[in-house]
Amino acid sequence: MMRIESTFSVPYPALEMRGFMITYHQMHDFLPWCGPNSNGLDYILERMRAARLNTLLVEYECMFPWSGRRSVISAGSAFSEEQIRSFNTGAAARGISIIPLVQVLGHVYHILIHSEFQDCAEKIEVPQQFCPLSPATRKLVCELIDDTIRLHPDSPYIHLGGDECEQLGICPECAAFAREHGSGKLFIDFMRFATDYAISRGKTPIIWHDVALRTPQFIPELDSRVLFHFWNYGDSSHGSLPGELEKLLRVVSADRIIGGPGARAEKQHGMLHHSPSLVTANIREMNSHMVEIGAAGSILTDWSDTGCFYFDSFFALAYQGVSAWEGKAFSNVRFRSSYARETFGFDGPELPDKLDAISGATAFARGFQFRQKTPLNRYARAAYDFKVELELVRRDYESADGETELYRLVGRCEAAKNFLEWLDFHRADVRTNSSEYEYTALLAELTVMFLEIDIGIRKDFFMRRYFSEISAETVKRWQSLDYLSRALERWPRLRRKFSDFAANFVPGPLLENYLAELFQDTLFSSLCTVVNH
Repeated sequence: MMRIESTFSVPYPALEMRGFMITYHQMHDFLPWCGPNSNGLDYILERMRAARLNTLLVEYECMFPWSGRRSVISAGSAFSEEQIRSFNTGAAARGISIIPLVQVLGHVYHILIHSEFQDCAEKIEVPQQFCPLSPATRKLVCELIDDTIRLHPDSPYIHLGGDECEQLGICPECAAFAREHGSGKLFIDFMRFATDYAISRGKTPIIWHDVALRTPQFIPELDSRVLFHFWNYGDSSHGSLPGELEKLLRVVSADRIIGGPGARAEKQHGMLHHSPSLVTANIREMNSHMVEIGAAGSILTDWSDTGCFYFDSFFALAYQGVSAWEGKAFSNVRFRSSYARETFGFDGPELPDKLDAISGATAFARGFQFRQKTPLNRYARAAYDFKVELELVRRDYESADGETELYRLVGRCEAAKNFLEWLDFHRADVRTNSSEYEYTALLAELTVMFLEIDIGIRKDFFMRRYFSEISAETVKRWQSLDYLSRALERWPRLRRKFSDFAANFVPGPLLENYLAELFQDTLFSSLCTVVNH
């Protein structure tokens, strides 16, 4: 057995709390997102152990085995109480503390879709948020907290969410309160109630920072034991990371702040693969600030929104572990050069560059959020429409330099093919994490397939732009049907391969929904029609 040298170069951690997140956000019996089953959880815990991460944040939503009148919230694929207890035991054996996250105000679609709890809704028609002034809401929130603590008795913390509460002051009673006192006061009063209740149950509460920071003058009204999870993913939609952090530090001491970079989140990455360089740049920036200010720690968030499979986050997980441990001594170059050796047991310093080369969105593998009807009801989804997707590509082709984009896509497709050859060449060298290696190969070939679709469609637009008559010879010359035919040949085989792989790591019903979204029947049949006619 070969000896694998550790990436870690310092003997002590720069941040005491070094964490990763598992989210079951937006996962339900009728939705396409999927997260880890018990085998997947065990795999994640082992990857965390290797990365010296000691904290796991888990947002269960309807995958939690809620009890009593709340049992209706649980999905058909929800974990059993015994599975949660076993999960706790497995984490503790690896020195990992679990922090459960229960939403107490916003992002409560999974609760408000049930008629039993609609008296808690701020707006029944849009099930995004509880009404903060409703006695029914306060009763239910206490029950949710109690239920969560019951199955996580040893965790010193509980995360109460509180992010993106976009319906403050909508119902008549809340509107009247907001007019007199402000929506920020409405938010803080409710979060003070929820956090005080968690403290009375012996837990240290954590909340997201974003809504509280909109009206920072009210933050001092919260108990000084409340911690703030400061999330910022390093793109233009979240503003300056140091600028936002400076605002928070004006009202909260550094030891009450937990950094929150992101492993998966933004739809610009697409449903297949998030850019390792973009993600790790965010992690590096966040963790360097957390070390500099003396923060409580850093927990890497990992949202499933794009539909990108959770195995794609393991590069970021490993990066989080080393950067949070080493702090100022961390070397991005050293990490990237040793990643293949540390993860798979062979020298392949070019692996991160190859992962970078295949990243990015493609026209027919858009993030799952693209079909959400409204951001305030993420359970409401539009049907897949090939004509709409085709029109989006046509507009993109005509509004930009279509030929330049074709060159770029063909180059990226060839990079993915080269990556496949590289992975096949090194397959016999793999000593550890073989499942992750096989997923990487699957990812590369999926990238090839969706790029072939994109290229084939854009080549068709190219022909129609420059040729008044499209002959068989023209089609043959520009290869549009060749690209589409190759993609269609890959399609059924890759669907089976993905299903066989993921069946070990994802609850069955959720996997079927996920496969139906990733491998759209409408897209396949429409492409068949294009090729055959």
